[in-house]
Amino acid sequence: MRNGLYSVEFHTVHGTGCGVVYVIDGKVRGGNTAFAFIGSYSGTGDEIVVKVSTQRHNQDPTFKPLFGVDGVTLTLKGAMTDEIVELQGDAMQLPGVNFRAILTRICD
Repeated sequence: MRNGLYSVEFHTVHGTGCGVVYVIDGKVRGGNTAFAFIGSYSGTGDEIVVKVSTQRHNQDPTFKPLFGVDGVTLTLKGAMTDEIVELQGDAMQLPGVNFRAILTRICD
C-alpha cells in the first residue's frame, strides 16, 4: 500500500460512513467526526491485511456508532491498486456482521 492520505467509505448492514486515513510504513491513522481509527497493515503484491480499532473522540450522542458500540477492532483483507484499496471483514466484537471499505488515494 502506498504511503499517503486516503478517503474511506465503509458499509455494513447497519449503515454507511466515511472518513479519512493516513497510512505510512505499516501504520493506519485517521478518523471521522466522532471516531479515531488506529491500526496497522501488511501485505505482499496486491493483497493486504488491515487491523484497525475505533475510539470515540466526540461524545455527542447524535453521532451513532456503525456497529452499535463505541469501540470495535476490525480485521480486514482485500486487494489494492495504486489508487484504490478494497477491503472486507468483520469486527471482533460482532462476528458475522460483514464490513466493507473502499479507500481512495488522495495524495502523498
